[in-house]
Amino acid sequence: MPSVSSTDGPVAVTGASGYVGAHTVIALLARGYDVRACITDAGNPHKTEHLLALNEQDYSGKVSLHTANLLDDGSYDAPFAGCSAVLHVGTAMGYGGVNNPQQVYDGAINGTTNILDSIRKSGTVKRLVYTSSFAAIGHPVPSGHIYTEQDWASDNREEDANWNTDDLVRKGEVGYAMAKVECEHLVNRIAQDDGRFDAISVCPCVVLGPLLTPVHELVGSWQYHLGRMLAGDECQRGWQALWNIVDVRDVGESQALMIESDACSNGHRYMLCATDDRGEISAKQLQEHLLELFPHIDVGGPPAKYDAMIEKYGKPFDAPRAHCDRARQELGLKTHDVRDTLKATGETMIALGLVKPKLK
Repeated sequence: MPSVSSTDGPVAVTGASGYVGAHTVIALLARGYDVRACITDAGNPHKTEHLLALNEQDYSGKVSLHTANLLDDGSYDAPFAGCSAVLHVGTAMGYGGVNNPQQVYDGAINGTTNILDSIRKSGTVKRLVYTSSFAAIGHPVPSGHIYTEQDWASDNREEDANWNTDDLVRKGEVGYAMAKVECEHLVNRIAQDDGRFDAISVCPCVVLGPLLTPVHELVGSWQYHLGRMLAGDECQRGWQALWNIVDVRDVGESQALMIESDACSNGHRYMLCATDDRGEISAKQLQEHLLELFPHIDVGGPPAKYDAMIEKYGKPFDAPRAHCDRARQELGLKTHDVRDTLKATGETMIALGLVKPKLK
C-alpha cells in the first residue's frame, strides 16, 4: 500500500491518553495530521486534559477526542471512518494489578480483533501501525546475544513448559509476550488477506522519557521504578540484567514515520530499543547517571543482593542487547541521548508530584 500523508485525511490513535499513545499523537500533530484520539474514560481529566491542551500549542494539526473501548465490538467504527491510518497503541496492561495475566492476554487478542474489524469496515485505512513490545522479541539465548527484528519470543521455546496459554494467571508475564506475538501475526495475516492496508509493528523495550500526566506513571512500570530511585529507594526492577532504554518521544516519532515511509510494507517490524550500548545500562550505571543528572538528590541504587551477584558472576546478565538500527536507517529516526531521556523522566515525575525526591 502507498504511504500516508497529512493530506490523505485524519488518522486515529488507540490508547491515546497513555504514555506512548500521547507522544504518538504529538508526533502526528507536528506533521499536520488531524488526530482522532481514542480513549476509554472521557470523564477522567488526567486522561483528557493533556490531549486537549495540545490544541493550544503551535501544531499544524488538531486533536479530537473519541470514546471507544477495545472490548466493545464496533466501538471504533465511527472514529476510524474516513481515516487514512490507524496507530493501535492501546492494550490491556497488568500494572498495579489492574488486569490479571489472563485478562491481559484476552484483552490484547480480542481488542486487536475488534480494531481490525473496524479498519476493514472503514475501507479507507491504508496503514496500521501496531504497538507490540520487545516482549514479542526476547527469547532464551546465551548472555550477550544481540537481538534483531528476525527474533521472536516464540523462538527456542521447545523445552519451555510455560510457553502455552494454560493457567496464565499463575504464570504471569508470559501471557503478555504470547499475546504480542500472536497479535503481530494476526495483523499481518489480516492485512495480507484484505489487501487494502499494510500492517507494521513497533517493538519498544524500556520506555522512558517525559511524562505528560500523572496516569503515565503506572505502578510497576520502568518509569515508576526510576521514580522510586529518586525517592531514595532501591531499584527493584531489572537489576539482574540491563535496562535497554528508548525515549518515549522516539517511539511516538517512529510511528509517525512508519505511516509516511515508502520503506515500509506489510509485515515489517521495528525494534525501538537503545541507540547503542550507551543506552544498555545496569542498575548501578543507572544510579550513577541519575546522581550526575540530579546532584542534589540521594538516588537509590540496586539492592544489596546486586553486590553478591557481581561477586559471583562479575557483572549482571548481559541482556537484552538490541539496537534500533533498522528504524534509524530505514525511517530516518533521530534518537535522544539516554541522559536526556533520564533527565526528562525524573524532572517530569517530580513536577507532576509523583515523586518526593530524597534530598542530600
